[in-house]
Amino acid sequence: MNNENKFKILIADNEKANLDILIHILKDAYIVYPAKTAEAALKKAAEVCPDLILLDIIMPDMNGFDILKKLKSDDLTENIPVMLITGLNNAEDEKRGLQLGAVDYIAKPFNSEMVKVRVKTQLQLIRQLRTIEEIGMIDEATGMPNRKSFDKQLNIEWARAVREKNPVSLIMIDVDEYESLRETNGKEYADKLLRSVCDVINARLKRTTDVKARYSGAVFAIILPNTPRNGALTVAEDIKASAKTLTLEDGTKITISIGISSMEPVKDDPISYFVLQADKNLYKAKKDGNSVY
Repeated sequence: MNNENKFKILIADNEKANLDILIHILKDAYIVYPAKTAEAALKKAAEVCPDLILLDIIMPDMNGFDILKKLKSDDLTENIPVMLITGLNNAEDEKRGLQLGAVDYIAKPFNSEMVKVRVKTQLQLIRQLRTIEEIGMIDEATGMPNRKSFDKQLNIEWARAVREKNPVSLIMIDVDEYESLRETNGKEYADKLLRSVCDVINARLKRTTDVKARYSGAVFAIILPNTPRNGALTVAEDIKASAKTLTLEDGTKITISIGISSMEPVKDDPISYFVLQADKNLYKAKKDGNSVY
């Protein structure tokens, strides 16, 4: 299997022997990341966003329950399923772990086949949930991620920007005259218009980390991680210039208006303000006539 298609598993255990055994059991089927301390585990979880975490209850700098609490309280890691590694065989520990959000346990000493089965079961559930989620996060008219997907990704990128102390920018694009064109020519015509703009956005975004979505109606949104305003302005002007060449089959010229918001957020900064600024600038752009604010 190509590495790009393999699930990623983070194993947090302070005992080298345990790490070596689990890596040996899982390395052929998955991409495995080891961590020997709580600090290393939390950092790696935020960096690589693994599909599954195997977490030892007994760690030198913080017990597994407290690590689990931290994982579940962070926007970047709260949805990563965690299986606890334990040799305690204690019903109270199992109950506590499940109450904190763990999905299962792996007992020491390790049984190779049992580890494989339990891990595979969790990853199959993840694959099923993602398929269901993806179906509900795609806009049918354009094939782009929809508003639900946008909101989820914005929270992730906002939390990352806060953690890494990096700027993040948001571009909002509105297709001018969309409502009147749809009213005059119908939904099919309007959808073709939207797809034309969607093609321009897809062609002009170069980084795989950039996030695009149909935000609402004829409004598209683009999240640019680690990007200050001048970088966002360059992208916006590029999209605007490309959109000027768009002409529908009946000769109708397509124009767009663009609003930009850029911040280097800190903890407790409201994400709603960030979105509101882009929306306000979009309104100014439409009022002034096909400008970028």
